[in-house]
Amino acid sequence: MENKISTPRKIALTGALSALVVVLSVTPLGLIPIGVASITTLQIPVIIAVLLGGLPSGAFVGAVFGIMSLANAALRPSGVLDPLFLNPLCSIVPRVLFALIAWGIWALLRLIPKLPKTISAGVTAFVSTIAHTVLVMGSLYLISGAELRANFEGITSFGAVLALVLPNSIFEAIASTLVCVLVFAGLYISQKRKSKLSRQ
Repeated sequence: MENKISTPRKIALTGALSALVVVLSVTPLGLIPIGVASITTLQIPVIIAVLLGGLPSGAFVGAVFGIMSLANAALRPSGVLDPLFLNPLCSIVPRVLFALIAWGIWALLRLIPKLPKTISAGVTAFVSTIAHTVLVMGSLYLISGAELRANFEGITSFGAVLALVLPNSIFEAIASTLVCVLVFAGLYISQKRKSKLSRQ
């Protein structure tokens, strides 16, 4: 899909999705409560950037995601983990690596003959969102493990960290999957209509 988008459109897409990350970061839409849990939607623009614009677009939007995470941690902390995200290795680097993983999954799935892009997009979104959680929590555990254990009693291993955040991660993965599938379904319908009009 991204190969069919011209460079100016990729730049525009990257800018628009980066702006969306900024908006989500400074509004309640970036963190949506669901009962006792809450899900972040900030990973979704990064995945869409990868799917439509390729790795450079996704990595840039991922970097914006990380920078906003660091900025929020510095300017308006709201949780016990926020001080840990002042380290770029915990806030920015995992988000860029997350874009790389999403691109790798997307590229591998596209090698499967006749696999619909909507399915590829959904699988990419689900798996890469889980990978995002693992990367972020892994960086926190490796770099700020002592502070992490001090904030959460009972955390003695990385497995315990993942068990703590797994429910939220699954909700986030489902949300990412639904949005990305809808985006690609919409693009498919739009392209089909355009081809019908061109034939007429």
